[in-house]
Amino acid sequence: MPFRITQESLNRTTLSNINLNYKKIQGIQEKLSSGKQINRPSDDPSGTRKVLGLRAEELQVQQFLDNTETAKEQINYTSNTLESIQELLSKIKDLAIQAGNDTLGQSDRNIIANELDELLESVLQNANTDNNGRYIFSGTKTLTSAFTATRDSNGNISSVSYNGNNEEIKYQIGPDTFIQVNLPGGKLFQDNKAFSTLISLRDALKASTFDSTAFSNLRNTFDTATNALSTEITKFGAKANRLEMTTNSLENSQTALKELISYTEDADVASLIVDLQHQENVLQSSLKTGAMVIQQTLLDFLR
Repeated sequence: MPFRITQESLNRTTLSNINLNYKKIQGIQEKLSSGKQINRPSDDPSGTRKVLGLRAEELQVQQFLDNTETAKEQINYTSNTLESIQELLSKIKDLAIQAGNDTLGQSDRNIIANELDELLESVLQNANTDNNGRYIFSGTKTLTSAFTATRDSNGNISSVSYNGNNEEIKYQIGPDTFIQVNLPGGKLFQDNKAFSTLISLRDALKASTFDSTAFSNLRNTFDTATNALSTEITKFGAKANRLEMTTNSLENSQTALKELISYTEDADVASLIVDLQHQENVLQSSLKTGAMVIQQTLLDFLR
């Protein structure tokens, strides 16, 4: 049985095609005005999933970059403080070598002892350094001053106690990659007997009878503390270099991700302009064809 195409069916099909052409032009114009190939998930579900995944990865990389910058600041601040303490310990070492000379009299040793006392105060002050209100040698107890001095009746330091803990502060700078940014003072100063040895060196010089052998042993212990400090400074320098390389790597990753997002999401303007011109030509053809196909009504003749 032959299928009969009615005029109404032909008119409906023609109008539907014209509307479809208008819709395509509208879609192209939207992409041109927004500069985006994907303006809503329905435009490209697969591409949308890809862009969302890339953006999530970009946010993670940005977080790693932020952590890296914060870690840099803390490591550089701690490193500078350690170098200041190292300079003080170097002066103390020179004085201790000078004080070990058997030709010195008690008055000379008292003078050196007083110098050591002042340097001890400076070391304590640096060990209690804070960075924006957070003490750098207190472990994770950053709001607590790292060390407290007990003083004798003359106001001189007789002992130093540690108030912090030996917990580490770490920042994540990559997937499954962390870096320790703090240096607990308990490990650096107390375990190596830095303060107690300094106090003993001073007191040995003030004693009425000078024991050169005992003083020499104290100097050796002090050298151990000084070497431990030098080792930590070297470690912090290596960490600073590592963070610089990490920053470069993360910035390269961030740039690559932005390019991938742009490649997936951004519109190809030149191609869209060609498509728009082509679609406008198709629309004009559709309108001309429709004008011929759709029959005029009696009202058209009565105008």
